[in-house]
Amino acid sequence: MQIGPLTYLLLMLVPLVATPAASTAAELQLVSDTILRGFERDLGRGGKVSPVPAYQYLQVDYGSLTTPGISFHGNGWGRMNLGDDAGDGKGELLSAFLQYLPPGRDYQLRAGRQYIFEGVARDSLDGVYAKGFLLPTLSMAAYLGSPTVLDSEGEDRGSDFIYGGKITQSRSGLYDLGISYRHLTNNSERDEESLGSDLALLLPGKVSLLGHSAYNLVTDGWGEHSYELRLPLGDFTLSPFYQRYRYQDFFNSRSNSANPFRFLQGTGNTLTVFGTEAFWYPVEQAEFALRVKNYDYDKRFGSSQFYTLAAAWRWRIFSEIGGELGRMQGHEAVNKYLLGRGYCYWNLSRGFLSGDVMHVRYDRAIYAQKSSWFVSLGGGTRFMDDALTLRLSFDYSSDPYFNRDVRALLRVSYLLDKNPGRSSPGSLL
Repeated sequence: MQIGPLTYLLLMLVPLVATPAASTAAELQLVSDTILRGFERDLGRGGKVSPVPAYQYLQVDYGSLTTPGISFHGNGWGRMNLGDDAGDGKGELLSAFLQYLPPGRDYQLRAGRQYIFEGVARDSLDGVYAKGFLLPTLSMAAYLGSPTVLDSEGEDRGSDFIYGGKITQSRSGLYDLGISYRHLTNNSERDEESLGSDLALLLPGKVSLLGHSAYNLVTDGWGEHSYELRLPLGDFTLSPFYQRYRYQDFFNSRSNSANPFRFLQGTGNTLTVFGTEAFWYPVEQAEFALRVKNYDYDKRFGSSQFYTLAAAWRWRIFSEIGGELGRMQGHEAVNKYLLGRGYCYWNLSRGFLSGDVMHVRYDRAIYAQKSSWFVSLGGGTRFMDDALTLRLSFDYSSDPYFNRDVRALLRVSYLLDKNPGRSSPGSLL
């Protein structure tokens, strides 16, 4: 009998809950999200699809990520078909790991399926992870295991391996500098290998510089540079930025890659983006933003410039109304348009109401259509001392690629917390 990911997630909790020493101190939190979606998509020429998939998400936390001791954390999802066009039912265990945090919180250990975000690593793996302070200003993180992106039923994963780490030198209030390494093998052969650097520098006058670079050791080239400077000037903040992506070094085109844009690796293109963002806060409730971006491709697409002006007004926490007006000026038809958007989110005492509308007007018709529309309306309310939340939304869109796309989503969230007074789990190190 095959065990589903959500059942497996709950079974992993049994040893922890049954241990007297753990059950007296640990806290159990279950978050259940049931999502029912409905589509009606007009494909043109009489074609139409109307799938009705139902999704179940479950997150389990036994203990806290920020509390010393052993804790368990996991989440997964499953899908059931309610319509002929919904596709096959399936599910996936996204994470399920044990963590140990000592009383001094000077290191952290994890074992199981987990996500790793350390410099150039943005991976899901079945393995171990450790992070700790070697000195008060020097920390080190390391991981190794089997990459879950290669997990395919019936395939041998014994020779698939991933490992890496990051060393960070930091001075509180001055800078953080990190050097990271990542290595992935597929069928015992080197498939990906990269070095990365991360920088956070705080300068006088609260000026800060944030940046990241990645070097591909397989293709022997820089895949990414991304840097942003933040300049606070009274009620204004200026943020000039620079980004550069060399596709043949940034993407992996090999069979193990799950990136949907990996086909760009073979185009030989290099994208350079630079510009600035300017924010103005005349009063606490108001915000204005001006964004200017230049997109430059060294081969296909040429260059494009995007200008946008946005404004927002907040009258209470999480309640705001805003709008945006933008212009994209480029060589291709898809990169020549005017954009207008307006939105509102109203936070009520027992729920919320939201609305969003966006219109794009193209200079030249694309597949005989010169405009795109997107409209979204939503609302939600809470019951049972906020343990049960219902959310309902309706979306409508029309663009040159789909004549009409209508979607509805019903989300039912339930929170079981044996200690409601605790804070939400968060990352410690």
